Amino acid sequence: MTWSSLEGEWEDQPDDPAGDDLGYDLDEWERIRATGVDSEKYLYLPGDEELLREEAFLVVSPEAVADLVDNR
Repeated sequence: MTWSSLEGEWEDQPDDPAGDDLGYDLDEWERIRATGVDSEKYLYLPGDEELLREEAFLVVSPEAVADLVDNR
């Protein structure tokens, strides 16, 4: 799959898709303040240990995170 085909597929999607299920699963992630140089960053770890083994994590600044339940 090429970048242009992905971009075309994205552009073909509706702006406001119908239906309640968009294929996402809610999950609880643990937020841990990063230590060191920049203490305004957080490390998010999945609650599912299997995902953690697959190296699933995020490091972000607080303004980059939005609760999807509150921001629909």
